[in-house]
Amino acid sequence: MTKEKFLTVRWNNLLSLGLGIPALIYVIVILSTSVLSDSAGFIGLVVIGVLY
Repeated sequence: MTKEKFLTVRWNNLLSLGLGIPALIYVIVILSTSVLSDSAGFIGLVVIGVLY
């Protein structure tokens, strides 16, 4: 795959959705429920922030 074919608006949108939706779901779950303890949720948010 050439650079011109890879760096298109379509690929940009797919990558943004593929990376953004799981992070958004995690943030919503952590902030709206008590599934994890406060410290575990905070550590998860920090890890996602570092990765993105």
